Amino acid sequence: MKKIILSCLSCACLLSADTEIITGYGKKDYNNSKTKIDGKTYFFDVSHKISDSMITLGYSKDNVNRVHPVNRTPIESLKVKKYNLKYDYSLTQSLNLKANYIKIIDNLAPTDQGKIYGLGLKYKLPKGFSTAFDYYKSDYEQFNVNQFDASLSKGFKIDQLKLKASVIAKAIKIDGDYYGNYRFKDKNYFTTGVNLSANYNGYLASAGAFFGERMFTVMKDGQKVQHHAMEQDKTYMLTLGKKFQNFDIMANYTYQNGDELPENKKDVDQKITSLILKYRF
Repeated sequence: MKKIILSCLSCACLLSADTEIITGYGKKDYNNSKTKIDGKTYFFDVSHKISDSMITLGYSKDNVNRVHPVNRTPIESLKVKKYNLKYDYSLTQSLNLKANYIKIIDNLAPTDQGKIYGLGLKYKLPKGFSTAFDYYKSDYEQFNVNQFDASLSKGFKIDQLKLKASVIAKAIKIDGDYYGNYRFKDKNYFTTGVNLSANYNGYLASAGAFFGERMFTVMKDGQKVQHHAMEQDKTYMLTLGKKFQNFDIMANYTYQNGDELPENKKDVDQKITSLILKYRF
């Protein structure tokens, strides 16, 4: 991880302008999971704008502590690394094209060595509206996942308060029968989400939620993916922060609830509390 971060920092320094670095650290807590107890998560992204293009490179690392389901003694930890690449291109002032790639390294899950490919477009409409459409193909050894996203956003301003509201829909189709030894019972999922973000004199806030069952979902504009067989049905997110001239600091809380399918464990809670730093130069 240190080598990757130092390499990204060196490249960013050489680029010298129109560069943004985001890094974060978080703690994970699980309730009612069959083996997972708690863990830590780290991530590092660097973005650079070149003319009409924006390139983003990202790395994340998760370590989750686990226990035996019967005697609750420690067993092998879950260790996950993910690498992601995003390329944005502004074809016109109104039309933006996007391509994504994610690589997964997981020491326990059947989705180890999984690869995710994505294509999308975003179009600005009159009166502050914008719409986006994305397609993601997740390529795993035993199965594939096709995901289609559509969203509609509206930006508006009330005096010094800048707001943006978004609605999102995700349709997910699993192509295959097995995740390890677990046989899929459902292969089609549909989930909807809402998000509201605000900026008031440099103070930042956003709140969002997803409703409806989903699995193997690509999130965060194609930069994150949930690659374990956990059928999630509720997600809530809250972020608070402060923007300075070249520096932002934010705190994020995410709550998710769902079922661990291979373990046949229902009503599993996952809570993540993170500190995020953003620097522009």
